[in-house]
This record gives sequence, structure tokens and C-alpha cells, in this order.
Amino acid sequence: MYLYNCYLGKKNNISNNRIFNRLPTNFYKKYRETILMNKDLLIAGTIGFLASAVIAELYAIYSPNNVLTSTITVLVGFIIYKIIFIILFHIDNKKKYTDKFTSQINFNILKKIIKKMIFAWSIFDIVNNLSRWVILFELLITGFRPFEAAIISSIAASSISYLAINIISKRIKIFSSLKKKNTQ
Repeated sequence: MYLYNCYLGKKNNISNNRIFNRLPTNFYKKYRETILMNKDLLIAGTIGFLASAVIAELYAIYSPNNVLTSTITVLVGFIIYKIIFIILFHIDNKKKYTDKFTSQINFNILKKIIKKMIFAWSIFDIVNNLSRWVILFELLITGFRPFEAAIISSIAASSISYLAINIISKRIKIFSSLKKKNTQ
């Protein structure tokens, strides 16, 4: 009867709700920067993916060369993704390296973030673009339509590269300088 009452809110309703309400909040606070980075990656990646899928289909009409189609598709998706990611990352993180009162940029923190992000982006971009190009090329050779090949290669390469950037960002502690500033 006690378990029944606890879970249905008959007894200890307030304490149970506090625990369940704090779990997502604590998780978000602990991993906020990583969650925001992944959100930015997903938004930018989705837009880059859609652009590259359209380009793959259009470019295949004008060029029967699978190597050229793969290369142009990956480059267009990469450029669009990179521009959008930088804008979103800046919007999410500008408070962390800008003084609230003077609106001046703390260049020491910004330099640390940029150095670490360039390293993480480099690994992400190498893994993403190389695996995406290879998968796309192989799918085009096997007879997939360019749009379908672009979708499959984007999803596969993104999965691998998102895993890589999350491991790297945790390993090199990209956001450690942000946490130190926020606690001071």
C-alpha cells in the first residue's frame, strides 16, 4: 500500500515531485553548453543537408560525372553548414565572453574557445566530409538517385561526426573556460 500511495501521490507527493522536477533541470545545467552546441550542429546540419540534397539532384542533371557531383554536393553542404553553425554558436555563447556592463569582449576567453573549437571542428569536418564523400560516391556508383544518395550519406556521416565532436569537446574541455567565467 505504501508504494501505491507514493507513486499515486497520496503520500510524499511534494518530495517526489521535487526530485522528478530537479532531474531535468540539473541535467540541463550540467550539460547546457554541450546541448546548445549539439542544437546548433543539428540546425546547421539540417539546413546544409537540405541544400546539398537539392544541389545533388540539380547537379546530376547537368553532369553525369559522379566524382564531380559528389564533390560539389559536399562542398555546398559544408559551406552552408559552417556559416550557419558559426552564427548560431556565436548567438548562444556571446554572453560568455562579453562583459554584461561594458559589452566588451574578453579576448582571452574568446581565444581559448576559438582554439579549442577550431581543433574540434577540424576533426568533425574531416570525419564528416570524408565519410560523406566516400559514402555518396559509392551510392551513386551503385545506382542510387543523387537525392537519395545525398540523404543516406548525410545521415551516416553526420552520425559518425556528431559522435566524434562530442567525444572531442568533452576530452579537450571546450567549455571549461566558460564555466570558470560564469562561476566567478
